[in-house]
Amino acid sequence: MDQRYRIPPLAALNAFAAFARTGGIRRAAAELRVDHAAISRHVRDLEQILGTPLRNRTTGGLTPAGQTYYNQILPHLEGLVRATAEIRQQTPSLTVTCVHGFAYHWLLPRLAAFRRTYPGIDFMLRPIDANTAFHATGIAAETHADICYVRDTAAALTLRGLCSVDIARPPVFPVISPAGLAALGGQPETVADLLHAPLLQEEDDAEWRLWFQAQHVPAKTIPSAGRLWQAHITLAAARAGEGIALSNPFLLGDDLETGRLIRIQPTRTPIQNTPLGSYVLRTTDRGWENRGLSLFRDWLLEQISRERLAS
Repeated sequence: MDQRYRIPPLAALNAFAAFARTGGIRRAAAELRVDHAAISRHVRDLEQILGTPLRNRTTGGLTPAGQTYYNQILPHLEGLVRATAEIRQQTPSLTVTCVHGFAYHWLLPRLAAFRRTYPGIDFMLRPIDANTAFHATGIAAETHADICYVRDTAAALTLRGLCSVDIARPPVFPVISPAGLAALGGQPETVADLLHAPLLQEEDDAEWRLWFQAQHVPAKTIPSAGRLWQAHITLAAARAGEGIALSNPFLLGDDLETGRLIRIQPTRTPIQNTPLGSYVLRTTDRGWENRGLSLFRDWLLEQISRERLAS
């Protein structure tokens, strides 16, 4: 047989593609749900078959030859995935990992509408911590999308092989329970008066500092009524009357309509509704054109746009 037509084992090609796609041996192993030693072995075997290094042992990334080879084999591997799905007549599937607050208070109440519109999609919503690594969830890359919140001061999402789109940039403002407001003696006179109020912090005082800066209020220290791990827990503490929380419409649900929470509105100085970041939908290059993800992405953007126009 002509040596030119001897194709390397598919397992080796799949492991190499996962390594190239995720940028790491352990991340590739997590994606394929195998031991990282198996990924290393497959990459070494492929290098021996091809007779050239594919992985740069110094930087941990691809060599120029490895990048070229990955670019050439990727369309064929994706073709195998599509052909296999078609022959099996598989139901399109999608797993969306999402920060807790957005998942529970905005997305979950609307999922029934999405499922009614697209009953053929096998959809799973999986709330996760905001700092969970995208490739560390053990979900197949081509069926995985993630919704996270990125502050304006955070580093840009530059992970290799990821596509992303901003889905919303909501204003951030302080809220408090009726009991908490009564304990304060009513609405404060100025924004600066909040520096003497019980402020609930999400992990640290970074968001409050950004918010006071946007309100042009110098804040040397931020008074703390307690530090909590996530935004939806901070809001739960605010509902319980423990203090003032910073929030946005995607986290509040119907809290304002029902009166469980009230917006802080100083009587003398108005508050500027200031965005401090964006909700971002991201997925891998392979997953971007996944049919389930494409339908969900279009539905998500349309839903947010419609509600923005209605508000």
